[in-house]
Amino acid sequence: MAKVPCRLAALDLDGTLLNDEHIVTDRSCNALRKLSAQGVVVVLISGRMHRAIKPISDQIGLDNPIISYNGGMVKHPRTEEVIHHTPIPAVEATALVEYGNEKGLHLNFCLNDQLFIREYNQWSELYETRTGVPATAVGDLHKLDGREPTKMQILDAPEKIDLLLSECKAEFGGRLYVTQTQAEYIEFMNLQVSKGRALQALADQLDITNDLIVTFGDGYNDESMMEIAGFRVAMGNSVDEIKAIADHTTDTNQKDGVALAVEQLLL
Repeated sequence: MAKVPCRLAALDLDGTLLNDEHIVTDRSCNALRKLSAQGVVVVLISGRMHRAIKPISDQIGLDNPIISYNGGMVKHPRTEEVIHHTPIPAVEATALVEYGNEKGLHLNFCLNDQLFIREYNQWSELYETRTGVPATAVGDLHKLDGREPTKMQILDAPEKIDLLLSECKAEFGGRLYVTQTQAEYIEFMNLQVSKGRALQALADQLDITNDLIVTFGDGYNDESMMEIAGFRVAMGNSVDEIKAIADHTTDTNQKDGVALAVEQLLL
């Protein structure tokens, strides 16, 4: 198989680099270490908080900026330099808190890379289990009115999320970037935020042209970064919309699809 030219490889985490147990396998680690040793800038890009991505970056041994919060923050894991940050305006955060209270929904409020919630429940437990990020319960999220979170999330059962997504897009779509990133998550960011915009800004800063960017993704929030890349790899478990715009579809995240594609196409 012909090798794909690449100077920057951008990888989504959940459903892509991470398997269903939310870990990076030894094979994937080794493939990305070899790729990095070739001089390719390997960038982790996820809806997760920065603090939930850093341990994965450290495990692989990367020393490159991390794109977190679906593009809301770009931060270096070693120097802690914040290269880019686009938070939710305070007025929209307050409106979303009010919406969550009226509907009785669980909300995550991500501020200064800390996670705040109203109360501990099954959804805070699920999020901590998946990401390793503990939450701080504050009783009433209106206590944070006037603050500008990097991201907010609604967590609920998948069947309820399916119903809420269209309602949330109708309510907040003109004011916030609204996307579904997991079966149980609806995420809200600044309207100017996307993985594609953050990746483009980082590539420009590194003086890397788009034709030398390779992206790996599986979900709806990966579409913007796939669109700017010279070569796009979809996971075998990707949603159909991502497979439709991909140049190559690899195996699933459960079967080391990232490692397989890196070995076949890039090393």
